[in-house]
Amino acid sequence: MLTSRRMLSLLLAAAAVIAILSGCYAAPVSETTERGNSDTPTVGSEISTATYPVPEENIRVFGNMAASASTGGFWQWDTFFRPYIQAYDPVTRTTYVPCYQSGCRHNDPTCNACFGDLQSLVEYRGNYYALVYTDDETASALVTRPLTGGPLQTLASWEPENENEACRCVLRCVSFGKAYVNVNRETYALTDGVQLTAVAQESSLVSVDLQTGEVSTILENVNGYDLYDVWGDVAVFRVLEMAEDAPEFEDWLAQQPEGTSPDEYDRQFLGIRFLVRNLKTGEETSLVDASENYVRTIDPHKSWGQYAVYQVDRSLYVYDLEKQTEIKLFTYEQDWDEYNYQIVDGHVIAICGTEDICRAWAVDIADGSVIELDTCGGNVVAFGVDCECNGYFAGLKRNSSGDFEQCYISKEDFYRSNYDGAFR
Repeated sequence: MLTSRRMLSLLLAAAAVIAILSGCYAAPVSETTERGNSDTPTVGSEISTATYPVPEENIRVFGNMAASASTGGFWQWDTFFRPYIQAYDPVTRTTYVPCYQSGCRHNDPTCNACFGDLQSLVEYRGNYYALVYTDDETASALVTRPLTGGPLQTLASWEPENENEACRCVLRCVSFGKAYVNVNRETYALTDGVQLTAVAQESSLVSVDLQTGEVSTILENVNGYDLYDVWGDVAVFRVLEMAEDAPEFEDWLAQQPEGTSPDEYDRQFLGIRFLVRNLKTGEETSLVDASENYVRTIDPHKSWGQYAVYQVDRSLYVYDLEKQTEIKLFTYEQDWDEYNYQIVDGHVIAICGTEDICRAWAVDIADGSVIELDTCGGNVVAFGVDCECNGYFAGLKRNSSGDFEQCYISKEDFYRSNYDGAFR
């Protein structure tokens, strides 16, 4: 199992490269024989493609934006600048505060748009569900209220159990009447009598029944586990495992020749399993074991509804949690230096490239059809998707100066590579 220090180094490394690779891919070959073979991929502007509504289950949490099934747009927030959420309608390109109380100042949880120290939020079955920090960010709570308004209700809360401890939780997804939460407990100590430093961390995965508030433990120790998807009683995880004889990273690095890449440590000692787990029985089935060449994505969009995406060698696969079947979606025609991938709008976005080249494709899960996305000659995608609603994507668009700006784009324009259709 990964040490907390090594896990932190992996997370920091992923954060450092996510802006570089969020959208860089190579030409795939469709292999969905049971769903039909695609023709040679063509540039998106030359053809049209199907778009899909956002899933009603396995509602994932991404940054400070969430899809709104009730409005057809987005919920968005930035509690650093304002204490309330906003609704954004990409059709009319208007923003408003979803509060209907006369004279409300939108500055405390009596307001329908305020939840406290908001960390994440989803809309699900006519209600808001939000993960908030409490007690000066040392505790966490899962709260809810109807979209139509009403008092804020606490479904579950997690408090520090010891002195110098903080309990900061993460809402992972909401699916089939339950919220799935990582409960993270960090213990702090003074360093040189001046600075607080985390010296220990314990993480578990729990589910919270959205009707009763009952909390059930899924995994006592979730270090190294990354939850991709939950569909009914079936969940998919990626698991990072260190070899039993692996030395501490710092000790290993001190014994290596000068110039040794830190990645060599992972190649020698880090194994990855991709597995399906029955949440009722605890039974696990490996889709990919540690001996295979699992290719990680640094994109957070690793599942969409009942589908989870993963790559082994040069082939991308989709696992259908409802049918509990695996689909080999396509294979890259050649080896590339870098790969990345995501799944949005019923499509796998496949990205590959080199330091100077980026190519990207959208592959429809339903029929295996492939559309090449224009990367405009850059070494990253021209538009990186962060969030979606029924007809639009929100994300970062690369402008003519090479900088990125937050924009919205219709799904049709995205697949046609019509980035001039993006708007702010």
